[in-house]
Amino acid sequence: MAHRITLLLPLLLLGCNRYALFNQAGYEQAAFSNSADILFVIDNSASMPEETAALGANFDSFILQLTSSAGAEPETETLSDAVGNYITYTAERGKFLDYSLAITTTSAGDNGDGSVDPGEGGRFIGAPVVKGDEDLANTFRDQLLCETAYWNPEFIPDGETMETCEEPPKDDNGNPYVTEAYLDCRCGSRQAWLDNLDGAGNEEPFESAFLALCRASEEPPEACFDPIGVFGQDLPGSIEANEGWLRKGSTVLIVSVSDEGDGSRRLSQTDDEAQVYADAFAEFDNTVKWVSIGPGIDPESGGTICTDGVPTQSVERLQWAAEQTGGFYRDIEIEAEGGLCEVSDFARYLEDIGGLLANLVTAFQLQSVPDVSTIQVWIDGEEVPEAPLTGGTEGQADATYGDGWSYDPAQNAVVFWGSWIPGYNADVEIYYRPLTGNPRELPF
Repeated sequence: MAHRITLLLPLLLLGCNRYALFNQAGYEQAAFSNSADILFVIDNSASMPEETAALGANFDSFILQLTSSAGAEPETETLSDAVGNYITYTAERGKFLDYSLAITTTSAGDNGDGSVDPGEGGRFIGAPVVKGDEDLANTFRDQLLCETAYWNPEFIPDGETMETCEEPPKDDNGNPYVTEAYLDCRCGSRQAWLDNLDGAGNEEPFESAFLALCRASEEPPEACFDPIGVFGQDLPGSIEANEGWLRKGSTVLIVSVSDEGDGSRRLSQTDDEAQVYADAFAEFDNTVKWVSIGPGIDPESGGTICTDGVPTQSVERLQWAAEQTGGFYRDIEIEAEGGLCEVSDFARYLEDIGGLLANLVTAFQLQSVPDVSTIQVWIDGEEVPEAPLTGGTEGQADATYGDGWSYDPAQNAVVFWGSWIPGYNADVEIYYRPLTGNPRELPF
């Protein structure tokens, strides 16, 4: 399923209808893609057992929003089918995403002997999991729990022996958690999960994510071959492609999960932004969005919450990346009663990620920053009104709108609301004048 978007950087042509204008004027045409390539960059260091357990145990909260055989292959043989597809599409838009999932770790170097193993230097752990795969949620969970995470048995409850392990055990409040017995059952043997190695002490989510894209690209950009990264050092295991994941024109959603900040090698210790990585990601033919689950920052003290010795700027650069790309940042731990710390609600965070992905079928990113006053939008030949603000602050994350379209500066995107959310296979046409460059006038 795809929408067609025409983004017209217009020339002044009078007396032409829109169809003639498309054929006579200089314009750019971009096909909207509902493909989302999702990369989880997991901190596999010794300090992460509780957080990784929470991620794995609650993963269904995320995948259930995106798993639907009806959404994956909609049938439109009859009018009833078409109506049913449209209702599903507008009510449960995330199910129409064509997505793939992959895992790497925050260990961005080699393994110490001059070679690069799975999970290191941006290499995937296992093959990507794609929509439509049988038992998708459990396959991804197995990669995370059995092949990625470092488990110290001292910090994991024994649990009761399990004969079936389709679902993790739950506490008295119904919250899922991980036990040794569950890992034994899930991974096939105790040794399988005990063999996972402790990750690098310097967590580099930006570098790992960048190298993962380098390996997945058929034609890696020049920045990939900088010898500062292991991809450019031509080490054994260093140049294998992460095949079957990165697709042309897809949105890449990177989700980093760590109780540390970012210590990526292309940044100085004092950098509180990550512009060098933003520039590197921009060399790929994909829109990259960044989500981080990491240490919180106390607004009063300026230090990190529930973590000692984490430089504030190493967290701020992750927050900056999320803000710049239209993603979000969430605290990995919170202070509970008595000043104790506890792992945050990963189920809610995973639902937030699912919601961000669902937004990909309502938010249409523009190629240039527009003069907002010149934006005009059509769906299937009918002009769409600008949506009235119904709550929050104009242009901010809390803003809500009535029927129509709005402009979101954080995403540089036109966002559709209410009854004007584009229907299944609709043609979407967006005209605007860029703030910089020619042409200067609209053709209507």
